[in-house]
Amino acid sequence: MVRIVALLLAAALGLSACTTTPTPGVVRITAGQANSIRLNQLDLVNTVRAQAGVPPLTLSAQLSAAADTHALDIAQQLRAWNFGSDRSSPQARAERAGFVGLVTGEDVAETFMSNIEIFQIWAADPRARQAMIDPTSTHMGLGWHQEVSGKIWWVMDIGAATAPVLVATAGSL
Repeated sequence: MVRIVALLLAAALGLSACTTTPTPGVVRITAGQANSIRLNQLDLVNTVRAQAGVPPLTLSAQLSAAADTHALDIAQQLRAWNFGSDRSSPQARAERAGFVGLVTGEDVAETFMSNIEIFQIWAADPRARQAMIDPTSTHMGLGWHQEVSGKIWWVMDIGAATAPVLVATAGSL
């Protein structure tokens, strides 16, 4: 537990160095931060997985695309939930984005907080944590939509790929 707290603190300090906050307490995400935020979230999830004794996940460009699309959709719906405005499921959205496999979990949030704070909330939730440590899962995607007000709609998709997946790298998202 001390290791997780130390890792989270180090990650928070690293992320805060690249986040501009013109309004106190409001996180502003720039386009140039997208890759580092996704990789940071992957590291946080993989730390929890390592403690559970399961293999690490790989960042998926397809799951991140599905998460980005859903984040915009739930922002337009003004409701953080797992249903698309077109009644789509997390599985259907992942398949539309090119992911071949099973979506094992999707977490959503509506907040002014950073991905690190959202990770802490999801890690403390039994259902969300179970999705993070599912030993059959192989990939993760993270997406968000930020409103002008600063409110961020977060979506994290986790899945078990059954076919080759486009792996996201630092420059590909």
